[in-house]
Amino acid sequence: MRKLFIALIAAGAVLLASAAVFVFWAYPEKVLPLKAYNSAVELYEEGDFVAAALQFEAMGAYKDAPALAKRAWIAAGDKGFESGDLAQARTYYLKGGAEHSVYDKLDSAYYEKGVKAYAAGERVEAENCFSCISRGSRFADLLDPVRLSCAERFMNEGDLDSAEKVMALCGGSSAEDIASLWIKCGKARLESMDLDGASYCFAKAMAFTAEESSMLMNIKNNSQEASRKDSARGDNELSQKF
Repeated sequence: MRKLFIALIAAGAVLLASAAVFVFWAYPEKVLPLKAYNSAVELYEEGDFVAAALQFEAMGAYKDAPALAKRAWIAAGDKGFESGDLAQARTYYLKGGAEHSVYDKLDSAYYEKGVKAYAAGERVEAENCFSCISRGSRFADLLDPVRLSCAERFMNEGDLDSAEKVMALCGGSSAEDIASLWIKCGKARLESMDLDGASYCFAKAMAFTAEESSMLMNIKNNSQEASRKDSARGDNELSQKF
């Protein structure tokens, strides 16, 4: 009887030790991580990519959790991109360490959105889009032509202040193009005999071109041509009266 009692005590001790091992080591070290891992996989499969990414990240180096976290972030970025939320997409792509081609896709979308905003006259929104384009992107050289096209439209509408603000955003390589726009605007002002407006435009042009002597000759020739046309117009009106 005593031996049976001792055997039962020993068996109980073994069971208690096993339970302790399970509770204090196996469950937190093996069971819980596996449950969290499977839960994160389910979230990913359900399309809740952000929650899945966060859960995979919280697991540290468990199994392939780090790789799956990155995959979930990129999937979340794709979801944001498809919905048109470019800022959200960019954030998630950065978290997922996306490849260069992904950022090129984002840059293209920001460029197109900026072009449309400029076409609609929404200068601030357009520049917000352009500012999100990656440094060194292949789209960087395409920004100034869009700005200059918008500036020319503002000039044609008589809004020189807005035109000047847009041109101020252009790089130094666009200086000659800016000068050409101001000269073109000055010529138009001379045609309508707006001498003050023409002088203003030509003065602006001179700030963007190194060909000062050529510029002065251009101004002189255009002024003389405008005067000649105005004189001819006056003579024609006078002859019609008599």
